Amino acid sequence: MGATAAGVGIGGTTGVSNSGVGTAPAGSTNITGVVGRMTAARANLAARVQARFGESLDPSRGDISGSQAGPGQVLSFTERAALLAARAAVEAARLAAVAADAAHRIGERQAAGGRSSLPFEVASEIADAAMDAARAAADAAREAERAAGEASRVANASTPDADALARREAIRARDAAERAWEAAEEAGDRPAELASTSSHKATSVGFFATFRRSMQAETSFTRGKALLEERKYKEARERLREATALYPDHDQARALLAWSQYFLGDFGGAIITFKSALRRQPTWEGLYDGLGWSRFRLGRNHLAIAAFRPALDRNPQYVDALNGLGSAFFELGQYDVALPALEKALQGSQPLIASEPSEAAALRAKVAWSLYHLGRYREALATFIRASLAAPDSDQLQVGMGWCYIQLGQKAEARAAFQRALQLGPGNEAALEGLRRAKS
Repeated sequence: MGATAAGVGIGGTTGVSNSGVGTAPAGSTNITGVVGRMTAARANLAARVQARFGESLDPSRGDISGSQAGPGQVLSFTERAALLAARAAVEAARLAAVAADAAHRIGERQAAGGRSSLPFEVASEIADAAMDAARAAADAAREAERAAGEASRVANASTPDADALARREAIRARDAAERAWEAAEEAGDRPAELASTSSHKATSVGFFATFRRSMQAETSFTRGKALLEERKYKEARERLREATALYPDHDQARALLAWSQYFLGDFGGAIITFKSALRRQPTWEGLYDGLGWSRFRLGRNHLAIAAFRPALDRNPQYVDALNGLGSAFFELGQYDVALPALEKALQGSQPLIASEPSEAAALRAKVAWSLYHLGRYREALATFIRASLAAPDSDQLQVGMGWCYIQLGQKAEARAAFQRALQLGPGNEAALEGLRRAKS
């Protein structure tokens, strides 16, 4: 963990930062949790959005069903897709208005000043972060509107590929509506430690007073950084918050404050602080990476992608950001887009000498599941087998191997893999279903 010219952040999936201090990378995860399915947060988001639209736009489906036509009216596939795109655009616009209203109310509370129990610096960061979310929601609404317009144009045209084009635009509008939903949710983020926020106030003025505060801030920063390296995240957060209160221009302290919030599980607070740091240091790729992982942990995959991309624009070999980008696309079920980023992250995470780090095994599992979902079963099987050598106690990897064997018609091998999975994880539903199919 450390500050460099490139920014302050987590230094790659080896768990060693640019300053040489070992720590868990943002992308570290338990391999048993890596399965080829959406997370609960993603599934919940999809359910909420689909409840608004009334239809599913899963790109893996061959049709778009459930659209409502008027009495005696039969809609074509292309017309149904255009209708769904229009509904997504309306929903995105509504969500943008919700986000804008939230940002406006936060701004009013900040302007009230004396009626707020928060230090001005913290209140300002919250208001600015909410406004940023409102702008993201508005951008998503415009994107959905453009997609709906294009879907409508295609529906009124007679072209051989009208169905495919309309479906593509409907999915684009759906994705924009989900992004608007994520942004509207993000507009309401608050730091978890508001009740214990440092009460330091920079009331004195003059050169010597400013110099004294800056020295005190540096002392707090040095102590906070050491605590962070020791993984004493709560204590680190207090010292780093103190440093930024004493000296608001201390960008390294603000960046490490955001990471301490992240490691404490205060992802909403981390998002606010990462955004604040990025307004001052827009070239630090580690800040974009932290913002991306904070959003990812909250299931805001579209917004996470929007953060990981600028990190990679500045450093295309940034392994942690590659992992994050691939993981976000993986959770969205866009395996064709996820796979190149995950493979590149996996390649970059493997040391020339020494054993493979634990996060490489989790990455390899995501690569394997992506290959599986893309129908590349032999490659997926080989990847699952290699991953299982590094994680022999993972029932999920055995499940992956079993399903590959099913797809390849090797039922005896599939049964053996599913039985191993059940020994490692009794009651594994995917293994039970696979075993039932392998016996049929």
